[in-house]
Amino acid sequence: MKLNREEWSIGLVIASVLLVLNGMMILKYNSLLDPLSEDYAKQLSYLFHVSGFDPITYKVLTHWQMAYDVVRHPLLPYYMYPFYLLNQLFGCQGAMYIVAIIMTTSSFFSAVFLFRILRQLVELKSIDACLLTLFFFSFGYVLATFFVPDHFGISLCLILLSLYLIGKAQKEGRMLKLWQTILLFVATSGVTLTNGAKVYAAELIARGKHFFHWRFLLLAVVLPSLLMVGAGLLEERIYVYPQQQAEKQYFEEHKSEMMAKARKNHQRYKNAPWVIHKGKPFGQGSLLQWTDSTTSRPKTLQENVFGESIQLHSDWVLDDILTSYRPVLLNYHHWYNYATEGLIILLLLIGIIAGFNSKLLWMCLLGILPDAAMHLGLGFAINEIYIMSAHWIYVIPVAIALLFAKTKGNWLFGLRTIVAALTVYLFIHNLWLIIDWMNQPVVSTSFWYE
Repeated sequence: MKLNREEWSIGLVIASVLLVLNGMMILKYNSLLDPLSEDYAKQLSYLFHVSGFDPITYKVLTHWQMAYDVVRHPLLPYYMYPFYLLNQLFGCQGAMYIVAIIMTTSSFFSAVFLFRILRQLVELKSIDACLLTLFFFSFGYVLATFFVPDHFGISLCLILLSLYLIGKAQKEGRMLKLWQTILLFVATSGVTLTNGAKVYAAELIARGKHFFHWRFLLLAVVLPSLLMVGAGLLEERIYVYPQQQAEKQYFEEHKSEMMAKARKNHQRYKNAPWVIHKGKPFGQGSLLQWTDSTTSRPKTLQENVFGESIQLHSDWVLDDILTSYRPVLLNYHHWYNYATEGLIILLLLIGIIAGFNSKLLWMCLLGILPDAAMHLGLGFAINEIYIMSAHWIYVIPVAIALLFAKTKGNWLFGLRTIVAALTVYLFIHNLWLIIDWMNQPVVSTSFWYE
C-alpha cells in the first residue's frame, strides 16, 4: 500500500502523539509488572486498571494461551502468536514494548484509512480531511484505545480499512471480489466476532440486491460466519471446557468447603464495586445474566456515549468501575462540557441529514446497529460503554465530513472554525487529564483478596 505525502504526514502526527502516550504507559507500569514472576496473572489483576480495558494481551504475549474469550475473539490468540514468539527474544519485560508498537502502528494506519475515506470517498479538500482526522483522534476514548493492551485499537483499524475498501469499490462502480470480502470478514470477526457484521453491513449497502445472490450469500456470508462461530465454539470445547470440568470436579470433591467459602465471599464482597455497579439483568440465563435492565439509557447517552467517549470527566479519570467506586454515571462540573457535547451531537445530526443519500454514511450507520442493540438495548457492558467507542465513534467524523462537502463559502469557513476550535479544546482537555493520570501512582486492589 503506497502512501502519499499527505497520508504520511497525518499518520505520523497521530502516531507521534500515541507513541508518547504508550511510552508513558510503559514508564507507569513496566517496573511493577514482572512477566517472569509465577504470579504475573495476579499482578495484572491487582495492578492494571485502566478504565474497563483488559490487559490480557500482556499475559498472552508472555505465556501464550487461550486467555481471551474465544467465542467472541476466535482468532485473536493466533494473531498474537507471532508477537509472543518475538517477545521470547526479549527474555523479560518485552510485552509492554511490543504492545506499544502494535498500538502505535494501529493508530498510524487508522489515521491513514480515515483520511482516505474523507479525502477519496467524501472528496473533501486535504485541509478538511486532515482537520476531521485530527478531530477524531482528539476524542478521549479514541486516544485511550491506542495505549491500552486491548483489542479495540486493532478492531478500529480493521473496521476503517473495511469501510475504505468497500466504499472505494462502490464509488468506482464495482464490487469487491469474493475472496476479498471473505478475507475482510475473517480478519475483523477474528478480532471480535460482532465486528464481522460491519463488513456485511457495508457490503449490503454497496451491493444492494446482489448481496442476496445465492453464490455470494453462501460463499461469502453463510459459510464464513459458520466457520468463525464454529472455530470459537471448537476452541471453547478444546481449551475452556476441560478447565471448567476440572473446576466442577474440584467443587464436587470439596463441596462443603467451597460452599462455605462462597457464603463468606457473598458477605465480604456484597459492597464491592463489581457488585454494586452491576445493573439488574433481564433474566438469569447463561446470556441474560450479562444484560442490564436498570441503568438509565438517556443518562448513559448523555454522560457516557456522547460524554465520556469524547471528553473525559475530570473526576475518576480512567478508573475502572469494577475495581473502584467511580459512579457508573458521572456529571460534568461545567456548562461548557455539555455545550461541547451538544454542539458535536448537533453537527452529527446535521451531517446525517446532509449526507442522507450517501451510501458511505449508511454503511457506517447500519454497521453500528448491532452494537446499539447489544449495549443500549440489552445492556451488555452498558456500565462501561465508553470503552466500546472504537466500534462506532468513526460515524461522527464521517457524518460531519458529508456536511463539509455540502457547505460552501463563509458557511464552510465557519464550520472549519468550529471543528478546529473543538479539536484544540478536546486535545487540551483530554491530554491534560490523561497525562495527569499517567503520573499518578498505581493503586493495587489486592486488598480485596487478602
